[in-house]
Amino acid sequence: MRSAFGAKLLLLLIASLLYGSPARSLVSADLAVGAVQRYTVLVASPLGRCSGVVLAQDVVLTAGHCAQAGSSLQIASNWGGGLFALSTVVETVWHPLYNPSDAATPDLAMLKLAKPLPDRFIPAFLSARTVSVGDHLIVAGYGKSAAEDPNGGTVLRTALLRVSRSYQDWLTLVRAGQDPSGSCPGDSGGPAFIYRGMHALVALMVRGQCAGISEVVLVAPYSGWIRETVLKLSAPEK
Repeated sequence: MRSAFGAKLLLLLIASLLYGSPARSLVSADLAVGAVQRYTVLVASPLGRCSGVVLAQDVVLTAGHCAQAGSSLQIASNWGGGLFALSTVVETVWHPLYNPSDAATPDLAMLKLAKPLPDRFIPAFLSARTVSVGDHLIVAGYGKSAAEDPNGGTVLRTALLRVSRSYQDWLTLVRAGQDPSGSCPGDSGGPAFIYRGMHALVALMVRGQCAGISEVVLVAPYSGWIRETVLKLSAPEK
């Protein structure tokens, strides 16, 4: 028997499929493995779907524009088969410089969850590594892998992309091989990890043209704000 919370999330996701913004996402992508799933969640709202990165058991990092629905945000995952409701969001903290009308500002937001995530989820490690043109990154996101994907918005997928341009705190990513891999609006908030070694978070997906071109914002320049906000949101209530 589904819980009332689970049924509510299911209705929310159905509504977003019908009325939300386009949920197009990683094309020519592979199903995510546990190593990526343990860091990544689905962020759902009446406005559409995004992804988020676990930074504490009760704190998720996502794109700023994904958090516009405020208290209507829900956190879910497909890890383990099927879509599972995990928590509601009780507080949202945008980066102080974020301006939704200015694409050059840090498109970042932190979400405080009503209850901790299950133990199978763990906080992502923030990488201070310098990313250069030509480097490869692993990106992950919820959404369609093709125009007719029946699992769009309910399955986490990954793709390997290459850095084609670096400017200020932003990177442009393009496909790494022959397949037309790339992100679209539905992948906003999805993580970009370094390709080799441990899955260290270097950037967050925020924009895509659905043609193999994606834009991500680096997390290293904002690591101070990220860590400080995680501590504040995770602090026990007095």
